[in-house]
Amino acid sequence: MTKRSQTANKNSISLPSPDGRHYDFTKTADDAPHAVQISVPPNSTSNGLPPYWNEQYRVLLTCITGRVHTFSGDGPYSNVDRFFGAGSSETYQRFSLHYWQRLEMWQKTTSASSRMQTKRSEYQPLLDRDLEKGNNIEEERAWVNNGDTDDVLTVAISPSPDHWDQKYTRRHELLYRNWASMELDAPLYPSLSTTPLPIRLLFKLPRLLFPAVFRDWLIGYFLSIQLLVLYSAFDHHPYHGSLPFMTAYALWYFPRYWMPFAPRIPEWVCRCQWTSMPFLSHWKVWLWSGVGKKLLGMSEVYEEYTPERLKDCLDPMPGELHKTDGVSKPDAFTRF
Repeated sequence: MTKRSQTANKNSISLPSPDGRHYDFTKTADDAPHAVQISVPPNSTSNGLPPYWNEQYRVLLTCITGRVHTFSGDGPYSNVDRFFGAGSSETYQRFSLHYWQRLEMWQKTTSASSRMQTKRSEYQPLLDRDLEKGNNIEEERAWVNNGDTDDVLTVAISPSPDHWDQKYTRRHELLYRNWASMELDAPLYPSLSTTPLPIRLLFKLPRLLFPAVFRDWLIGYFLSIQLLVLYSAFDHHPYHGSLPFMTAYALWYFPRYWMPFAPRIPEWVCRCQWTSMPFLSHWKVWLWSGVGKKLLGMSEVYEEYTPERLKDCLDPMPGELHKTDGVSKPDAFTRF
């Protein structure tokens, strides 16, 4: 029977092409223990990690090499895109929606006219070529729009150096170890012993009856559910949309907000839509993690992916009630 990869004692994990991401778990520092360095090579199909937020600790992101585009949002009118290179970093507050990606991925998905309208305050030039105050803004725009894209982007992610945030560093490493390993082993899911029998039989059908395109799509779908099962054990809350309060408000007063030069929708309506994001995220993670655990034989974390030194990091910390289905987190470890 197929077994999962033994990555518990590995210091790095590399995903195959065309993704090509490389996870390094050895680049720690006194102010950022258990930091995870993620490298994204040129021409990688990875668009960075999906947007998410943390509710228990702040996150520090540092660019080591290459050029990165980041997004962060703390409310309906406080969303910021930033662009910077090696040596720069930023901290995301609790409940701050954020994500990062290679700069050229942003360039591919954003029109040239939109890029040229980017405000000067929204990005920073590389530290080794900082522009002196008063330089032409077109030079900065050229850095964003026409820079070299053949470099490897490497970022370090960890809880912030704050004393209270550092309590979560071990959980942070465990999350990314299992995350990278789950993506690495995603093609193995249809043949694992804990996978429901109908799914295993489905993947044994001839290619003529079960084309490779559909196989790949289904594996990606199962991986997305497995990741939600993983997120349910950690302080990781992915973006799953928001309730359409703004659209409903505009329809209620149709056609006032659909005309040229329409007034701005009231802030309280926008705020309601923004604050609905946590509700949807918690609900969908709860729903699909339940489906993954009870119907698809998935576990939150796996012994094959977890070093011995991290096996107790999901124990409840002082003042924290951290249980799932009445079973303490350490019991969530499952070996296939």
